[in-house]
Amino acid sequence: MSATSEPQIEDESSQSIPPPYSEAVDKTTILRTPGPARNGRIFYDIPGERSIRFSFRPQPLVDNYLQPWFGQMDVKCDDVPLLMREGFYWTTANIIKEEGFVENINPQQINLGHPNNPCTIKRYWFLQDLQQPPRWTASLQIHAPNYDVISKVRFENWSINMIRSVEAWGLSKKTIYSFSALTPKCCISIYDDMPLKGWWPWPKEAKA
Repeated sequence: MSATSEPQIEDESSQSIPPPYSEAVDKTTILRTPGPARNGRIFYDIPGERSIRFSFRPQPLVDNYLQPWFGQMDVKCDDVPLLMREGFYWTTANIIKEEGFVENINPQQINLGHPNNPCTIKRYWFLQDLQQPPRWTASLQIHAPNYDVISKVRFENWSINMIRSVEAWGLSKKTIYSFSALTPKCCISIYDDMPLKGWWPWPKEAKA
């Protein structure tokens, strides 16, 4: 990675909706039939630990104390470099609604939000690659201070600029990708400056 290379995150107007999944989806894509409410078994039943973690903030330039909610996505994937080379894409089509749920949380354990308005509710969404066999499965968690806030979170409105940090690990839990919007000069990728597509926030193709 070049010492002077800095993350190039696409402007919010060009990323007002998630990146198109059509670039990664082909004839192997399947349509799911709704099933029972399994409370995330599609993610938890997969052996192993997470290999990618995304951290989201709905207002990228606002301090954590003033954020209305906080997002975190844990991804299980056997081949993270493949997602780096081909692009990591997801949209609302990847959400398996029947797997999701909401639970109360102890604000002292989570320690998110303003001290006078801590997070007490957590909503889970579960996502999976639409190709067969699926290359990844993810647990997306939204922490919020109350039901009113969490009920208004709409995944289809998310943008790549909401990503605060990303960490990815290899099979031995060694870091292979690291991005932080707070320290843009300290990002690293095993593919150095090779542009990454989809929801990877860095590096991106230089704009003409």
